Amino acid sequence: MIICAAGDIHGAIDKLFDDVLEFEAALKVRFDHVLQVGDFGVWPDPAHVDKGTRNHEGAGDFPVWFPEQRPALRPTTFIAGNHEDFVFLEKQRKAGDFMLCPNLRWLPNGQRIELKTKTERIVLGGIGGCHGPANYERTYASLRGRAPRHFTHDQVEGLIADGPVDLLMTHDAPAGVEFTWKRKDGSVRRRYQSEADGLAEAVAACNPIRALFGHHHTRLDAMIRGVPCIGLNKSPHPGYLVAFEVRSSDRYFDLLGEWPVR
Repeated sequence: MIICAAGDIHGAIDKLFDDVLEFEAALKVRFDHVLQVGDFGVWPDPAHVDKGTRNHEGAGDFPVWFPEQRPALRPTTFIAGNHEDFVFLEKQRKAGDFMLCPNLRWLPNGQRIELKTKTERIVLGGIGGCHGPANYERTYASLRGRAPRHFTHDQVEGLIADGPVDLLMTHDAPAGVEFTWKRKDGSVRRRYQSEADGLAEAVAACNPIRALFGHHHTRLDAMIRGVPCIGLNKSPHPGYLVAFEVRSSDRYFDLLGEWPVR
């Protein structure tokens, strides 16, 4: 199965699929699925955007895509980031309606789905949102308003309880992933190590072929609990799209390329 994984797009949906088509042309392949690791930009009503979204990209394309029910050009699955309309998503969750537009599916925290082709079956698990120490110890049912931007321990435990997955998407980076940001002259500007409780445990217990994450707006590779992890950049920067071929039968993985090219 050939998959394109995307980092944070913050509502730039048209840009995402334009890039997906260009990426396919460059690789001379057709993606079976597109996976997006959160901060998709789910804002049906632009008046409801949060402060972070208002100060940066704004509501993006979703206020047009959703009412028009535009179809995604490839089967696409995304998890929530920490900048989405969580009141809207909770209504969708309660209704059991996760297909927000044709070919565009939201994967709620702690759940899994099967990605299928004629010959392949890949189990995908997801934990969206970022780590919030206080909210992590609460239950998801107790969260209100924008608090669901944080994942909770019961969501992590629910995913783990259902057994291994082939691919795992998280928005935040698992605890232990180290980031280094440098200045143009190569000197270190900032170092940071993720402390996102629960995600490293989910990686270890679910034992995916690869784990994918975003949130930190940088492209890197990391090894957590023996599992290779891919950190994706923010659109439209290099490394925000990564293409790979994966098989569940023999845990095969081959990185095909990244977009845009540096």
